[in-house]
Amino acid sequence: MTLRNVPKRLHRVSPSRRCKECDAEALGRCPDCHQGFCQDHFPKQQHSPCAEKQMRLASTQVCYVCGTQVYPDQWSISKTSHFVDHFQCKGCGRHICDELHTRRKTEDVTIIREGMRGHRYQYTNRYCDLCSPFYRIGGIRGIAGSLALIGAVLAIGLYYIKP
Repeated sequence: MTLRNVPKRLHRVSPSRRCKECDAEALGRCPDCHQGFCQDHFPKQQHSPCAEKQMRLASTQVCYVCGTQVYPDQWSISKTSHFVDHFQCKGCGRHICDELHTRRKTEDVTIIREGMRGHRYQYTNRYCDLCSPFYRIGGIRGIAGSLALIGAVLAIGLYYIKP
């Protein structure tokens, strides 16, 4: 069978993704800017969209308890394994330091298929003193959402029960 007889959709070659910084093969996508980067440029401080954003937000990225600077980071340890740590409490969304005010750490692993290769993104979830006892339901935000849902159900129930 020659190329003339093969349908066009079968002989299309998809080029591999390229790193936005150095034009090498891109191994993973940045969770913030969603662009593909090689292992050297995957960390936030190594590629331009996120490095500029980090510089602008440096004064606001401090622990809400003690005021020490936190440095959200991401890194790759292999071609398919990537780690992301935002240094934020997952329960309330505020920045917290690692040494003194992170009471609980959990990890979420997400596997994203990309062609024949899968990428493993491991996210570090932190919880502060206030959110740590309620980490199973999402911290303070989870409690607020649950109370709002219960209040809405009670209000609807009272509306229909009351004659």
